[in-house]
Amino acid sequence: MKRTVCLSVLSLLGFGALGAQNAPEGFWTDPSVASEGKADSRPEFVSYSTREQAETGDPSRSPHYVSLEGKWRVRHSTMASGGERDFYLPSFSAALWQQTELPNTAPVAGASPLEGLVPPQLPAEIPLVQYRAQIEIPYLWLDRDLFLHVEGVGGGYSLYVNGRRIGYANDTRTPAEFPISPAVTDGVNTIAIEVYGFSAGNWMETLIPQTAAGTLGKIYLYSQPKLRIEDFVVETSPDSARVHGNVDFAVVMSNSYRSAEKVTLGYDIYSPAGKLLTYNLVEREIPGESTDTIRCHELLYHVMKSAWTPDAPTLYELMLYTRRDGRIIEYIPLRFGFKDVELRDGELWINGSRASLAAADYDAAPDAAATERELRALKKGGFNTVCVSYPQPAWFYGLCDRVGCYVIDQANVNAGYRTDDPNVGGSVANAPDFLPQFIDRVSAMQGRSKNHTSVVALSLGGRCGNGYNLYKAYQWLKAADSLHLVTYRDAQGQWNSDFDFPATRDGRTYLNSAAAQKQPAAKPKGKASAHRR
Repeated sequence: MKRTVCLSVLSLLGFGALGAQNAPEGFWTDPSVASEGKADSRPEFVSYSTREQAETGDPSRSPHYVSLEGKWRVRHSTMASGGERDFYLPSFSAALWQQTELPNTAPVAGASPLEGLVPPQLPAEIPLVQYRAQIEIPYLWLDRDLFLHVEGVGGGYSLYVNGRRIGYANDTRTPAEFPISPAVTDGVNTIAIEVYGFSAGNWMETLIPQTAAGTLGKIYLYSQPKLRIEDFVVETSPDSARVHGNVDFAVVMSNSYRSAEKVTLGYDIYSPAGKLLTYNLVEREIPGESTDTIRCHELLYHVMKSAWTPDAPTLYELMLYTRRDGRIIEYIPLRFGFKDVELRDGELWINGSRASLAAADYDAAPDAAATERELRALKKGGFNTVCVSYPQPAWFYGLCDRVGCYVIDQANVNAGYRTDDPNVGGSVANAPDFLPQFIDRVSAMQGRSKNHTSVVALSLGGRCGNGYNLYKAYQWLKAADSLHLVTYRDAQGQWNSDFDFPATRDGRTYLNSAAAQKQPAAKPKGKASAHRR
């Protein structure tokens, strides 16, 4: 089933049209080229060697995770000048280039650089920023599958490893992961990233604040066993009496070896208090260079009395692990709550009751601590739902699970050009050439957040008008995700929204006004205070 879905995505996005180092000239300006070489979107997780490491949920505790933040070599130029042609080759010396500290993301104020242009036109001068770094790959990693995680890039970008072109992406707000095993060698490896300050993807992001052209955000490298957990999805539901709870999960196992391999999938489920509730082992033989899906079901007794709600965000823990030849080779943790969402006569129902969503438009603060304070302030102000403008950092969804906020997750589809023009090609939403951009972005959003209990619905995008591309995006989501309802702010009464998007209040404005109300009253003018220094 998974491979069928993936093949349909590949045909829509035109993956494979850009062979490594065979990209056609100017491909970043082509709206039909959304990405190339990315791994299928999935929850962001890393592989841990021990249960103790996995229970921390801290990737830095895993021996199979390496952060690539820090000093990189960088060269700034323009697309017209062409930059350094062979900068991605290991033999190229970047010793004279400037150094920069990553991440170096920064917002940009002012008018959109696309002002006065027509899609897919781009500014005459396009910044080109080339980055290089070298990293030593542990020898033991060479018998594992390696992935490079990239997020927060200020423009479309191409990724190279050891001179080999790995892929391309242009969504500045949604992380991408690239499989790089075929390009990696023992010892020192060269990683090069070329960022095109403007690409066709910019037309998908005119409704949100822009990031500085050519910047780079969070980058890390991680590895998994060649016989590994590739993906998983967890669904909870009540029994008919709404007393006990079903846990159904599907785990996609991948085998990168050429021959069929036997593997044992194990799992434990723990209560919020840490009590072991159930466990199991499932054996399976996975064909060589292929995947297979293992489906599991458990019934947990008397759990619906502690169903997950914003007022009581009760979380259980599922620990997945794999065993090969009698040895456990990876652990992957997941926290989840019991929650069921359904549509009744066009209305949203959660846990058997009509949902009442008090919603705020809100995007995460720069760090988790500040975001948690703001989420708690919004909850204290009566909000139980946050509606984001684009996919958020992975830690944001875990925070909402734990703090207790419903989330309407949203694809980075924020194309604001002529949204009221219903003609074909009038708006970006109704320009068929841009369809791969829409599918790429809704699929990237869906795969990352699908297992978070806080996510109650998926949004197609911001106020982009409506049209062909959004109809197709809706159909893709409904085919790919049976767990979440789909909504859209600008459906305009048409069929590509399961329920009306909730009325929202600007969360930032509320937080600022709430903070202002807490400020002490200004002292009267006149005689200076005796305490002033």
